[in-house]
Amino acid sequence: MTKRERVAAALAHREPDRVPMGEISIEAGFANRLLGASFPVDYQHYERDRQVRERLGIDYVNMGDWPSYDLGLDQRGYRIHRSAYGDEYATTGLSRHIVKPLVASMDDARSYRSPDPRQITGELVHAFAADRDMFVLGQIGGPVTILDESLGMEEYMIAALESTDEIQFLSEKVMTFEAEKAKTLLDAGADAILVGDDIAFNSGPFLPPKVMHQVVYPLYKWLIAEIKRYKDVKVLLHSDGQLTPIMDEIVACGFEGLHSLQPSAGMDIAEIKRRYGDSLALIGNIDLDYVMTRASPAEVEQVVKRTIDAAAHGGGYILSTCNALVDSVPSANALAMYDTGHRYGVYRDTGS
Repeated sequence: MTKRERVAAALAHREPDRVPMGEISIEAGFANRLLGASFPVDYQHYERDRQVRERLGIDYVNMGDWPSYDLGLDQRGYRIHRSAYGDEYATTGLSRHIVKPLVASMDDARSYRSPDPRQITGELVHAFAADRDMFVLGQIGGPVTILDESLGMEEYMIAALESTDEIQFLSEKVMTFEAEKAKTLLDAGADAILVGDDIAFNSGPFLPPKVMHQVVYPLYKWLIAEIKRYKDVKVLLHSDGQLTPIMDEIVACGFEGLHSLQPSAGMDIAEIKRRYGDSLALIGNIDLDYVMTRASPAEVEQVVKRTIDAAAHGGGYILSTCNALVDSVPSANALAMYDTGHRYGVYRDTGS
């Protein structure tokens, strides 16, 4: 099977020749260390991202398009950028913080207009799709993450409770842009769309059910329908955190796959497979809090085997960490994870 065929089979709940594997992101420091290289540390970089995935034997790549505009340095020497959404933020190299939010106050919310979709080129998606090797996910943002990053998380949480109608208006405007972004990424060759939207703490969802039902779930349903009207592809959701209380809603919105399944937040992949494995392809669940970052390679191997045993039967599972291969993951542990997936993840009775 090709890499594209392998991932497509898993997303369709069929057993491929082996469990597909991949990461939605591989941080630059990790990639350079594993490769013994000194590629630029941009968030996305074609040659670096291609080579590190080849080294690990990965089956898919996830690429987005997040234009920003350099506004120079502030008085402290921090670089200031304007995002495609209109907020301005300072970066220190290790962190980022808002210096000018999307709107000055909720009183200004209804003057906000959707960003211009012509900012999106899909260049990296096109480059990977042209390789005809890995399955290509095109990543877009979701209503919660976009607004909590462009307003500030605390400000967003307060506004979602106190100015829910205004947050709904802003959410609709940014998601109109994200829907157009998805279309551009599909035109560039993406095989499926991943909606990246962190909506939960380790203890449960950020927002109460009433607010989720007004400002999140309706937009998910609209977005998925809009994407599928344009092209009939799988639409997946990424969110960290404890999602068990809202799994029924995630399925009802129309998502066909779920990434993260964070075990340190109590996401039990065996139980999720039992309850939702017919509806959702499951991606992730390999722990980053301890297993990938601090355990031995032998422990990593045992966790990978247990996870495959719990989730891979019948297809519908893609091996991944529960977030990304971050800089703090030792190279030996990543190699142990992916080597085990290649050896242990073989489906033996599929006739493939």
